[in-house]
Amino acid sequence: MNNAAQTRTNKLETAVSAAYALPAMLAANTVALLALDQLGGIPHWIKTAVSLFLSF
Repeated sequence: MNNAAQTRTNKLETAVSAAYALPAMLAANTVALLALDQLGGIPHWIKTAVSLFLSF
């Protein structure tokens, strides 16, 4: 990897820390799923399939 690419990678890693980005993305996804569930946007068969998948 050349020096310019390494510098860009280092800047990106320091600008967005995974310790903050991953929980924020998880929270946003959870809120979106809860909103879809309240609006009836998730079919019943998907909920059943997910609950069966998570039971194993």
